[in-house]
Amino acid sequence: MEPIAAPVGPRFGQDTGTIPRPHLPRILLVEDDEPHSELIRRAFERSPSKVRLTAVTTVKDAQTVLQGNDPPDLVITDIRLPDGDGLMLLPESRERAGYAVVVMTSHGDEKVAVDAMKTGALDYVVKSEESFARMPGIVDRALRTWSYIVERRRAEEALRAREEHFRSLIENAHDLIWILTREGEIRYASPACARVLGYTADELTGRNVLDLTDPNKRPEVRSAMDAVFAHPDTPVASIMMFRAKDGSERILESIGSARSNERKPTAIINSRDITERTRAEEAAGRLEAQLQQSQRLETLGTLAGGIAHDFNNIVQAIMGCAELAQNSLPQESPAAPYINRVSEAAHRARELVQQILSFSRQDESRRLEVEPFRLVDETLALFRSTLPAQIKVRQSMTPTGTVLADPTQLHQVLLNLLTNARHAVSTRQTGAIEIGIESRHLAPGELVHPGLRPGPHVRLWVKDDGEGMSQSVADRAFEPFFTTKPVGQGTGLGLSVVHGIVTRMGGAILVETELGVGTRFEVYLPESKGTGREDARPVP
Repeated sequence: MEPIAAPVGPRFGQDTGTIPRPHLPRILLVEDDEPHSELIRRAFERSPSKVRLTAVTTVKDAQTVLQGNDPPDLVITDIRLPDGDGLMLLPESRERAGYAVVVMTSHGDEKVAVDAMKTGALDYVVKSEESFARMPGIVDRALRTWSYIVERRRAEEALRAREEHFRSLIENAHDLIWILTREGEIRYASPACARVLGYTADELTGRNVLDLTDPNKRPEVRSAMDAVFAHPDTPVASIMMFRAKDGSERILESIGSARSNERKPTAIINSRDITERTRAEEAAGRLEAQLQQSQRLETLGTLAGGIAHDFNNIVQAIMGCAELAQNSLPQESPAAPYINRVSEAAHRARELVQQILSFSRQDESRRLEVEPFRLVDETLALFRSTLPAQIKVRQSMTPTGTVLADPTQLHQVLLNLLTNARHAVSTRQTGAIEIGIESRHLAPGELVHPGLRPGPHVRLWVKDDGEGMSQSVADRAFEPFFTTKPVGQGTGLGLSVVHGIVTRMGGAILVETELGVGTRFEVYLPESKGTGREDARPVP
């Protein structure tokens, strides 16, 4: 049968919910009974609807049309055909079908037709003159239904594509993405959580986010979560600290937004790991503070050195005059005791000048190849004899390379640090002092002080569990004449002299302290490549 054109409802692609096609609907009629086929054709001719109707009589011919370049929109097929079953024309997958199927059956075959609908047919028609006359209306209704199915399928495919797109973005995102309830239950955790925190998504789902925080930090995290839920649909920024699976602490910069249109509110949290950045900023801050301190101490050293030289000239004159007076006066002279006291005071003043010059790095010293490990051991043996029994000494000693140093001055550094530790512990009556030494290679990114250079170093530390210092006191610990001791119990030059000696050796000294916990001094000295003997050739 030749295709015929007859009116059929609105044109496809208009806002009517029908199939969006720019041409007339294409109908394929598969019917081997010529009278039935003719009745259907006449019904379409009488109908105001327009269609392109193509009629065939066999399954084979229908399959040829379906595989052609102009497939139909709707197939009307008899179940029983000369070369097979009309159900063979049903698409393999209704979700991917490109056309709809309406089956025609005789009286008594309704069950077969119903089974056909279960396997993909859109509708069925029981053959009769009445049903043939109503075929244009049946087709119009079927095409509208199929249009809805097609549009829904496209919408579902578009939705799946968007979901897959966003899922891919989330799963490959560098940031952590969470979905949390108001109580803190984790409903979703992106794969980035495994990279940052060490927990897989399955391990995190269902857990409470507060379980991942240090107990002391939980109030801060709880407060940040409450702020998110208190302002729904508004991004709220916070910085939260979490504990990873390996026990390390991670700092997360987060932006969260609660969704208000849910029965049980949840929040989407986007978190970025800023642990390394924060540590780098803290390290840069410490280095900057150390640099400022070094510059301040250098300025004080220059000033103190100038004053010390002038003061030393005055002291030398006093000492010379006192010595002449002592030689001129008889021992029984009433003035002799006073001259002796002047001489003693002048000698103490000279020692004070030498300390100031050591701080300002203007004293003369002879540097040798020194084994700090042996020197520490000797100094510690001497120091133990001065300690009360209630103060314990722990040591962690590892043989190291040699350093260029004045042995006497290095001994002074050790003794000053140990003495400070003993005074700090004595305020608690009991306590412990720890001293250690080891070799450590400092890479360019591991320099702990701006005055150090990359390479092998000797690291020496003295630690106590005394009262500790406040940060304001620690910032001034190496300044000359600064002391927290009562008047008459300290000159305030001990640590400043230590700082001057260590700096002159090309090293650095650091202090870490906390009130109520204790203090730790660390000295870094660059290793030399000498023989390791203290009797080696002096280094100018």
